[in-house]
Amino acid sequence: MRKILRKTEIMKMDLNNYELENESITSSLEENRAIIDKMFNPCDDMQFREFVIGHEHPVPAFIVFLDPALNYDVFQRDVMEALLSIKDSPPEGISNKWLIQEKLPMGKVLEAQRWAEVINKISSGMAGLFVEGLNSMVLISVFENNSRTISEPSSETVTRGAQDGFTEDIRRNTALLRKRLHTPRLAIKQMEVGDITRTRINLVYLKGIIEEDLVTEIEERINNIKIDGIVADGQLEEFLRDSPWSIISTVDSTERPDVLAAALLEGRAGIIFDNTPFSLIVPVNLTSLIQSPEDYYDNYWFSSFIRLLRWSAFLTSLLAPALYIAVTTYHQELLPTQLLLSIIISREKVPFPGLVEALLMEMSFEILREAGVRLPRSFGQTISIVGAIVIGQAAVSAGLVSPAMVVVVSLTAISSFSTPSLSLANSVRIMRFIFMLAAASLGLFGIMVLFSILMFHLCSIRSFGIPYLSPLAPVSFSDLKDTFIRVPAWMMDKRPRQMASNNLQRQASGQKPEPPSPAGGKGEKQ
Repeated sequence: MRKILRKTEIMKMDLNNYELENESITSSLEENRAIIDKMFNPCDDMQFREFVIGHEHPVPAFIVFLDPALNYDVFQRDVMEALLSIKDSPPEGISNKWLIQEKLPMGKVLEAQRWAEVINKISSGMAGLFVEGLNSMVLISVFENNSRTISEPSSETVTRGAQDGFTEDIRRNTALLRKRLHTPRLAIKQMEVGDITRTRINLVYLKGIIEEDLVTEIEERINNIKIDGIVADGQLEEFLRDSPWSIISTVDSTERPDVLAAALLEGRAGIIFDNTPFSLIVPVNLTSLIQSPEDYYDNYWFSSFIRLLRWSAFLTSLLAPALYIAVTTYHQELLPTQLLLSIIISREKVPFPGLVEALLMEMSFEILREAGVRLPRSFGQTISIVGAIVIGQAAVSAGLVSPAMVVVVSLTAISSFSTPSLSLANSVRIMRFIFMLAAASLGLFGIMVLFSILMFHLCSIRSFGIPYLSPLAPVSFSDLKDTFIRVPAWMMDKRPRQMASNNLQRQASGQKPEPPSPAGGKGEKQ
């Protein structure tokens, strides 16, 4: 009679407001089943498997699991066959500890006593074993791994270097990082964000290299997030970044495990996010966003040349349309006579001023770029390229824009693709329009004023306490070895001072390669 009354009370509970964190699992199998039914109702993909343990003294039990997440082969072979083969219980009776140690040959088996942990783990894909008379239960990892296989990164491609990228599985991503850092100094702290989604994230860093204050600050920022759910790394980034109203992002993202490993070796921290192939890196500065992983795979002469070219392309993508508007509108005297006459002739039939002409072309290109992303990969890139050519040629033929403007916009678009960081490239796309408005209003003076404001802003913002323009402001001459150019690897014996001030030594000094000593000298200089 008491069990019937207890079950009726459970079914009447409003479990949405029920404080599960403070409630323990009961020893009654029927009550536990009623709580699960109430909590997950309606939940058609939840399955119950009832059976008895032992033949001479059978004990009722059941296993609950979510059907889509279950690996049936592992479940039947390693769980059900092991439990059904139990002939009798030990003299002291069945206990969860005995089941875990003696009967369940699984890689991950946990014992839980609180409902909060039970609900969380079952929702994550684990199976729950309840036994009559025990006020705790066993959680068994038998979920199906439905994530895609490791493939080449799509947003950070390189011609020379590693070709594996992160996936949507946080465990596999952690394994990719472990593959590159074979050391017990690699610390991994698992955390959860979102009261409903309970999204798993791993905070990773290298002990002895990273500043402990940085780790504490990251943990505090993550623990202070109070939200129903986070489903993308971009949402988490907005909660973590400094200067939240700034157009410049102070958090970087990558889908390459080698980039994350290199960042950890410099004293930074990484945040591996479940259900997304991108991981976050903090802190960052402007110079790190301009760097590419390919810079460290190629010869340092070529890498330095490409990096200088990349800095030039970065400024071109930011200022080229604005400079064209300013010069053609206010400062024609700065142009050579022949070039000025050519531009005047080409703009003779254009009915719009330079600003409208530039806005028309830039908006058209941005729409084509967005359409190319949304279209299927098989023909998205082709349509975007053909669309740009057709629209540009048609606009020139119709007299809506001048050929010079098409050249400027095309050069700007090509330059924007050379920025390795997607977040920085997106920020430049917005700032480009602001510079165009300033150029149309005040000419070169407007560009200089706005550029000064931008530099003041970049000098004022920080990323987890690190100046965004370091090592340029404040200047650190030792860190300039890997800024605009890259010196040989044997010269970079120190880590960035702003990142790892407690462990600056990266490698031994004096490792410059030299030719071998003459024969017979046995290593001694003659």
